[in-house]
Amino acid sequence: MKTALLVIDVQNEYFASANGKFDQFNVDNVAQNIASHIQAANAQGQLVIGVQHIMPADYPLFAKGSHGAALHDSVAALLADKPLVQKAHADSFLNTNLIDILQENGIEQVDICGIMTQNCVTHTALSPFAKDYQIRVLSTLCTAPTELIHQIALGALQDRDWIEVV
Repeated sequence: MKTALLVIDVQNEYFASANGKFDQFNVDNVAQNIASHIQAANAQGQLVIGVQHIMPADYPLFAKGSHGAALHDSVAALLADKPLVQKAHADSFLNTNLIDILQENGIEQVDICGIMTQNCVTHTALSPFAKDYQIRVLSTLCTAPTELIHQIALGALQDRDWIEVV
């Protein structure tokens, strides 16, 4: 099965260490683990796709052109030559070119990782546009504002028989 790794919103805004405005639980460790997984996916010949949340320049988070909206150093170089989907919604499929990228590459399975578990990760996994793909959420490669919120979101996803939480 041809698999793509979708790396959602590993952006400076989520890292206190990068002067972000919305620090997440254990985010530095999760980001390093995501970086390692990107390298492994590359070695296996998987398609890796970056996702970046971008809002208007006057928005308080992820403002276009801001330091907070930029990809975090942990993944920026690894994603530099990969397809990059820019989105303005929690759902990475909604009003983006993600489906086109997946179809052009014959992808059947999408492995999802990134930030925030309860928002962009779950909304992407639950997207009506995701129904044509085998969806796996890589639970240890996601994070949320707190560990409890992360676990609650993963529990809610496990109730869906068409999404695999690994």
